[in-house]
Amino acid sequence: MPLIINGRETNWDTVAVFVMPGETLALEVPPDEPGTGWIAHGGTLVESGPGRSEWIAPEAAGRYRLVAVCGASVKELNAFVKVPRAQVRNGELNGYRLGNYPKTNPFPGFVVPDGFIEVTPELLDTPLSPRHTLGQFVPPEPSGWPKYIVLREDLILKLELLTDLIVEKGHACTRLEVMSGFRTPARQDARGGGRNSAHIYGGAADVYIDESGNGSLDDLNGDGKSDSQDARLLASYVDELEQRYPEFVGGVGWYRRTRARTAFVHVDTRGERMRWNQ
Repeated sequence: MPLIINGRETNWDTVAVFVMPGETLALEVPPDEPGTGWIAHGGTLVESGPGRSEWIAPEAAGRYRLVAVCGASVKELNAFVKVPRAQVRNGELNGYRLGNYPKTNPFPGFVVPDGFIEVTPELLDTPLSPRHTLGQFVPPEPSGWPKYIVLREDLILKLELLTDLIVEKGHACTRLEVMSGFRTPARQDARGGGRNSAHIYGGAADVYIDESGNGSLDDLNGDGKSDSQDARLLASYVDELEQRYPEFVGGVGWYRRTRARTAFVHVDTRGERMRWNQ
């Protein structure tokens, strides 16, 4: 049973969307069986036709669970209502240090976020897709709760499609490990990585494959080592993915192994092709 959410079709059993307070989602499931429809745990659900509904997000931030039913099939939509950017004061939101966004950025696909996802410890394991959870993209800062992040739906979809391609190439890959997802502008400044980064817009992830569970990128090319050559091979799969799905074009950087960390690949959805290696 496919779901159609704001015109985008998905066959995932679990999917996530990120919306502003009062925003309306157009929802659809095939109306070919009795009992087809949607159930919402919060917000306002209005039926607009067979298998079609509109969900109006509540004003309060948080995660709201919607369920699509079609015969014996049940699928889940996790809708996260964001805290509006207007509530940020002096670079902080409810005591959480975000920092300030640059007035301009070089990425055609990104704009300053309209709001932020509020994350509590109870939400870390919330599924966003078949393989990924919210907690994977939360900065590992030792600050208190709640934390606030930005995350783009197209990034999650790109990572899922990339994993499908990796498996198609014959590699074991239960899911991509996310070394770094969202970064606050304040954290990006502290890293010395430049004020503009795809990470601060929720459109980037540094990832690697670790089926062995040893914290290192798997030996993908079979030479008995985990190094930059494996990262380069993983980056080439992103190239192939973007050829298949040009709507997900973005930046790809592959990084060598150091004493402090494994080799990895940066993947983003900036809206233009960019390549680099370090």
